[in-house]
Amino acid sequence: MVASGLINRFARAMIGNAASKGYHLEVICDALQLPPSVVRDREARFDAETFCRVSRNVKLLMDDEFCGFTTAPVRIGAFERMCECALEAKTLGEAYERAFHFYGQVTHDIGFELDAHEDTASLRMGLAHPELDRYNFLYEWWFIVWAGFGAWLIGEEVPVVAADFPHPRAGLLEEYGDSFTGNCRFSRPVGSLLVPVQSLRLPLIRRPDELESFLRPSGQDIVNAFGVHRSFRSMLRSRMREHLGQTQALLSIEDAAAHYNISSQTLRRRLQSECTSYRLLKEEVRREAVLEWLGHSNVRIGEVSLMAGFAEPNGLSRALKNWAGISPSEYRLGGLEQD
Repeated sequence: MVASGLINRFARAMIGNAASKGYHLEVICDALQLPPSVVRDREARFDAETFCRVSRNVKLLMDDEFCGFTTAPVRIGAFERMCECALEAKTLGEAYERAFHFYGQVTHDIGFELDAHEDTASLRMGLAHPELDRYNFLYEWWFIVWAGFGAWLIGEEVPVVAADFPHPRAGLLEEYGDSFTGNCRFSRPVGSLLVPVQSLRLPLIRRPDELESFLRPSGQDIVNAFGVHRSFRSMLRSRMREHLGQTQALLSIEDAAAHYNISSQTLRRRLQSECTSYRLLKEEVRREAVLEWLGHSNVRIGEVSLMAGFAEPNGLSRALKNWAGISPSEYRLGGLEQD
């Protein structure tokens, strides 16, 4: 699922970059079929349907599938040809390799690599000129594209173990959490998407005649990831976040297993197959909740500790010191200064 906040920011990034390349506002608005007042209004929100229209028409206007974020344009039709190449593969890993090889032939501005290890695989991305992406758009959007395309190819969600971005966080933490099922980390040395290696072995279920529906998605498709089956990790993570918000306590593994009518041992095995554990998932859910609540200055730090289910008063301080190396007040001060 792609969060509405990221959808809105991505649409703004595409429009803003077109304007920075010399396209007049009237020309952009005419192409997007949007009134200038909406485009000028920074408070106006673009929904998923509007985002699909913006994404499609900005690319057509600029004749560039990378929307001017690279030194050389990639002509319209390249993404479709990439998808056709990927569909010739038998497994998801082979499809990614074909897709990445294709882009290696058509552009030197963006590079994609697949590196498989024993349990996990890394989908790495690099920009030759990162200074051109002043909106921090390309890494976030293409990680969503690769996760979504992979899910569509195999008919089920590709569990994201972690998403590493080389830039600082540009949106709300909860929006990243909704869009990526794994741990989102920022200001990392390399941009990469970490997924279970076993996902790469799954066979493709899509046929070439189904490609058109993927290439021309509706807003509902964007939000709900083309109706693919969610991973167990993703469903459990959502359940744990909901429980924490309602009860200010972390869901026990026994109660989680009972919710899905399985044993605790089976739950552990299913999470292990997706390269995570219940302990790691609990920490991830608590960390996201803490960092989200610390971002709201009207919520006192003591209340954050209670809402996150810490049993001891100094539990929050110890946890944040472990996560970020600073105290809650220092984290809050830094976040407010960044905003």
